Amino acid sequence: MTRTRRLLTLLVVLVGVFVFCWRLGVESSTGDELVYRDAGAAYVHGDFRANLEHPPLAKFLIGLGHLVFGGSLTADRLPSALLGIATGGVLFYVARRVAGPWAGLVAMTLWYVLPLHPGVVEAHVGRQATLEMPLLFFTACAVWAAQGVAAQPVWWRWAVFGAAVGAATATKLTGAAVAVVVLVAWAVHPRKVGGVLLAGLTAVVVFLATYAPFGAQAPHAVWTVVDWQLGHAGRGAVQHVAGQNYAFPPWWAAWWFQSRYLGWVALVALWVSATLGVALVRRVSTAVVAAAVVGFTVAVVVSPLKLPQYHDVLASPLVALTAVGLVRISFRAWPVAAVLAVPLLVAAGAQLGQVANTRTADYALLAPELRALPAGSVVVSWADTAALQRGAPDVRVIGHGAVDCAATLVVDPTVADRIPGADLAGWVRECDGSVERYDRLEVVRPVSR
Repeated sequence: MTRTRRLLTLLVVLVGVFVFCWRLGVESSTGDELVYRDAGAAYVHGDFRANLEHPPLAKFLIGLGHLVFGGSLTADRLPSALLGIATGGVLFYVARRVAGPWAGLVAMTLWYVLPLHPGVVEAHVGRQATLEMPLLFFTACAVWAAQGVAAQPVWWRWAVFGAAVGAATATKLTGAAVAVVVLVAWAVHPRKVGGVLLAGLTAVVVFLATYAPFGAQAPHAVWTVVDWQLGHAGRGAVQHVAGQNYAFPPWWAAWWFQSRYLGWVALVALWVSATLGVALVRRVSTAVVAAAVVGFTVAVVVSPLKLPQYHDVLASPLVALTAVGLVRISFRAWPVAAVLAVPLLVAAGAQLGQVANTRTADYALLAPELRALPAGSVVVSWADTAALQRGAPDVRVIGHGAVDCAATLVVDPTVADRIPGADLAGWVRECDGSVERYDRLEVVRPVSR
């Protein structure tokens, strides 16, 4: 590595630290994050009853941060942030195997600066104590390990690959889809059936090992995660997609969600660049990464559940291929590379600006106002009810209530658009009230106040 590349790599890593760690504990803790934080804190203290619907590995990591760094919101989020930074390093090596060190550096840069992994709201999943960032880290590791197997199929490489797949699955069951990349290595080395079996066995052992602390509860916990996920798929989950509510969103929902924060132009540039990466560098190492993208794409298309964060599994291999495409096309037709890069740079600038301006907002901003209400006051929630109750434990928060002019109404547009009959204008009209704003939250005070 030349001195220039060393300096650029250091600069990019510092950008990654900024993106994932700047004012880490300021964004509101809502939704799933509250559940996972509580579960993680319970797990490291030997209580394994919470959140059995998901595997435990990510919650162990969250709990470790909670235990070691003091139990604050920042402490709970730190493991995810560190894994987000580390994922950029893994993608450096993934892309470098395909198209050299410059592709690796571009992949790491894109991972850090693009808004690739936001949650349901604007706060980034990579900065939150959720399952997503550990999942993305382990899936990236699995892709890197599969490249190693394809290049040199020695037994320990198969075992490392299996361990990465097992860890990804132990984070979230969707991580198992990354196992599809082994098909490329197997196609190159068709006689290595023993290696494939070793990888599969290792993956199962790693997955089950994460349940070892559960003791006698482990078999029930393993069965629960499978049973609950099957039930969840059958029930569906209402999402607001392109102006309509769907219990089972359409197949293209993942790209619609991506467009909400990347924009359609940058989204097209991302996928076109990745496609060019596959077309211009026809190597086994490229095929491994492409297999991951294809496998995850099939998974998000056929899955009946399409929550906004589910397509995050695509992010890491997609970034690697995008970097490869941008670097290779820049040597052949740099104006084309520039056209593709510009919308990505615009999206990156918006992302960096958003992180730089991270401030107390929405639920964290409203919490002191709710705590100032008399004990027992009623708050009607067309919002994240758990977050409101956590911020103001002495008030009574009820969800989806009918019009009550003696209650405080809190509306989160990202939640209310999925609630039938949630009519803010009608509430204001009937109660002769007015709307106050706390970032994206809208609040109607009781008439008596």
